[in-house]
Amino acid sequence: MDAHDIAGLLSEILTLVGLLGGGGLYLAGLAVRDLRGRWVRTEGVIAGAGPGPVIRWFDRTGEVHESPATTQETVILEPGDDVPVWFRARSPWRCRTHAPDHDGKALRLTGLVLLGVGIAAAVLGFVLLFV
Repeated sequence: MDAHDIAGLLSEILTLVGLLGGGGLYLAGLAVRDLRGRWVRTEGVIAGAGPGPVIRWFDRTGEVHESPATTQETVILEPGDDVPVWFRARSPWRCRTHAPDHDGKALRLTGLVLLGVGIAAAVLGFVLLFV
Protein backbone atom coordinates (compact mmCIF):
# COMPACT_ATOMS: atom_id res chain seq x y z
CA MET A 1 0.00 0.00 0.00
CA ASP A 2 1.52 3.30 -1.04
CA ALA A 3 0.73 6.88 -0.01
CA HIS A 4 -1.78 7.32 -2.83
CA ASP A 5 -3.87 4.37 -1.62
CA ILE A 6 -3.73 5.56 2.00
CA ALA A 7 -4.82 9.07 1.00
CA GLY A 8 -7.71 7.60 -1.00
CA LEU A 9 -8.80 5.42 1.91
CA LEU A 10 -8.62 8.33 4.37
CA SER A 11 -10.60 10.58 2.04
CA GLU A 12 -13.34 7.95 1.76
CA ILE A 13 -13.54 7.55 5.53
CA LEU A 14 -13.59 11.31 6.11
CA THR A 15 -16.22 11.72 3.41
CA LEU A 16 -18.54 9.21 5.06
CA VAL A 17 -17.97 10.50 8.59
CA GLY A 18 -18.20 14.13 7.52
CA LEU A 19 -21.30 13.87 5.37
CA LEU A 20 -23.28 11.41 7.48
CA GLY A 21 -22.18 12.64 10.90
CA GLY A 22 -22.25 16.30 9.95
CA GLY A 23 -25.64 16.02 8.33
CA GLY A 24 -27.03 14.22 11.36
CA LEU A 25 -25.65 16.76 13.81
CA TYR A 26 -26.88 19.68 11.73
CA LEU A 27 -30.38 18.20 11.53
CA ALA A 28 -30.34 17.55 15.28
CA GLY A 29 -29.39 21.18 15.88
CA LEU A 30 -32.24 22.34 13.67
CA ALA A 31 -34.61 20.06 15.54
CA VAL A 32 -33.52 21.44 18.91
CA ARG A 33 -34.08 24.98 17.67
CA ASP A 34 -37.26 24.58 15.66
CA LEU A 35 -39.28 21.64 16.95
CA ARG A 36 -39.63 23.03 20.44
CA GLY A 37 -41.60 25.98 19.11
CA ARG A 38 -40.90 29.61 18.48
CA TRP A 39 -40.25 32.04 21.29
CA VAL A 40 -42.01 35.42 21.41
CA ARG A 41 -40.11 38.37 22.85
CA THR A 42 -41.79 40.85 25.17
CA GLU A 43 -40.87 43.10 28.07
CA GLY A 44 -41.34 41.90 31.61
CA VAL A 45 -41.24 43.78 34.90
CA ILE A 46 -39.68 42.67 38.17
CA ALA A 47 -42.24 42.74 40.99
CA GLY A 48 -41.60 42.12 44.69
CA ALA A 49 -44.56 39.86 45.43
CA GLY A 50 -44.64 36.87 47.75
CA PRO A 51 -41.54 35.23 49.20
CA GLY A 52 -39.26 36.55 46.46
CA PRO A 53 -39.19 38.70 43.35
CA VAL A 54 -41.18 37.61 40.31
CA ILE A 55 -41.27 38.58 36.65
CA ARG A 56 -44.63 39.67 35.24
CA TRP A 57 -45.39 39.97 31.54
CA PHE A 58 -48.30 40.13 29.11
CA ASP A 59 -48.89 37.46 26.46
CA ARG A 60 -50.39 38.11 23.00
CA THR A 61 -53.96 38.07 24.31
CA GLY A 62 -53.26 40.55 27.10
CA GLU A 63 -53.21 38.08 29.98
CA VAL A 64 -50.70 38.66 32.77
CA HIS A 65 -48.32 35.84 33.69
CA GLU A 66 -45.65 35.60 36.35
CA SER A 67 -42.64 33.46 37.09
CA PRO A 68 -40.02 33.47 39.86
CA ALA A 69 -37.15 35.86 39.12
CA THR A 70 -34.33 33.45 39.94
CA THR A 71 -32.22 33.57 36.77
CA GLN A 72 -28.77 35.13 36.54
CA GLU A 73 -30.17 38.03 34.56
CA THR A 74 -32.85 38.89 37.15
CA VAL A 75 -31.10 38.33 40.49
CA ILE A 76 -29.41 41.74 40.35
CA LEU A 77 -32.54 43.65 39.30
CA GLU A 78 -34.74 45.66 41.65
CA PRO A 79 -38.57 45.69 41.69
CA GLY A 80 -39.83 47.92 38.90
CA ASP A 81 -36.94 47.17 36.54
CA ASP A 82 -37.70 46.00 33.01
CA VAL A 83 -36.28 42.72 31.70
CA PRO A 84 -36.59 41.13 28.25
CA VAL A 85 -38.69 37.96 28.43
CA TRP A 86 -39.26 35.22 25.86
CA PHE A 87 -42.32 32.95 26.05
CA ARG A 88 -43.98 30.41 23.79
CA ALA A 89 -47.35 31.20 22.28
CA ARG A 90 -48.60 27.70 23.18
CA SER A 91 -47.49 27.96 26.80
CA PRO A 92 -47.25 31.66 27.70
CA TRP A 93 -46.97 30.95 31.44
CA ARG A 94 -43.40 29.68 30.93
CA CYS A 95 -40.69 32.19 30.22
CA ARG A 96 -36.97 32.60 29.90
CA THR A 97 -34.79 35.67 30.30
CA HIS A 98 -31.93 34.67 28.00
CA ALA A 99 -32.15 34.77 24.23
CA PRO A 100 -33.20 31.49 22.58
CA ASP A 101 -30.94 32.18 19.58
CA HIS A 102 -28.28 29.78 20.84
CA ASP A 103 -30.52 26.72 21.20
CA GLY A 104 -28.86 23.95 19.19
CA LYS A 105 -26.14 26.28 17.89
CA ALA A 106 -23.26 24.02 18.98
CA LEU A 107 -24.83 21.06 17.17
CA ARG A 108 -25.43 23.11 14.02
CA LEU A 109 -21.90 24.54 14.03
CA THR A 110 -20.28 21.13 14.60
CA GLY A 111 -22.48 19.69 11.87
CA LEU A 112 -21.43 22.41 9.42
CA VAL A 113 -17.74 21.86 10.21
CA LEU A 114 -18.09 18.11 9.66
CA LEU A 115 -20.04 18.70 6.44
CA GLY A 116 -17.20 20.95 5.24
CA VAL A 117 -14.65 18.27 6.06
CA GLY A 118 -16.79 15.67 4.28
CA ILE A 119 -17.14 17.81 1.15
CA ALA A 120 -13.42 18.62 1.09
CA ALA A 121 -12.59 14.92 1.51
CA ALA A 122 -15.01 14.01 -1.30
CA VAL A 123 -13.33 16.52 -3.62
CA LEU A 124 -9.91 15.17 -2.62
CA GLY A 125 -11.07 11.61 -3.29
CA PHE A 126 -12.37 12.64 -6.71
CA VAL A 127 -9.09 14.38 -7.54
CA LEU A 128 -7.12 11.31 -6.40
CA LEU A 129 -8.98 9.21 -8.97
CA PHE A 130 -7.33 11.14 -11.77
CA VAL A 131 -3.85 11.56 -10.31
